[in-house]
Amino acid sequence: MSKQFDAQRLRNLTTGRLHTKMEDCYKDLEWLCGESGLMTHMLPNMLDAAAPWLRQHVTDSKYWDGIYDPFHVGTYTLPTPAAVERDQMWNLYRSLPRPRSRVQL
Repeated sequence: MSKQFDAQRLRNLTTGRLHTKMEDCYKDLEWLCGESGLMTHMLPNMLDAAAPWLRQHVTDSKYWDGIYDPFHVGTYTLPTPAAVERDQMWNLYRSLPRPRSRVQL
């Protein structure tokens, strides 16, 4: 099974810049990791945890340019991550620093 992504929604995940509604980020990361109920504080680490899988499957360099580009149109089809791939995402997620530990007081 696969999922077809609008280019702007995929850019949310690959550029680190918001191109659509925030709810799209929640939905797309939940699809990638296979779990619903992600919370706001989880999104940065989940995005980092999903990045290796995304880099493997999103091979068009335009998606990785790091810029806000509202004119990038089209679709991109991604395979559904396998259970082992989702486990790898979660393992990487758990190994990352908790968001609060990134703040220096």
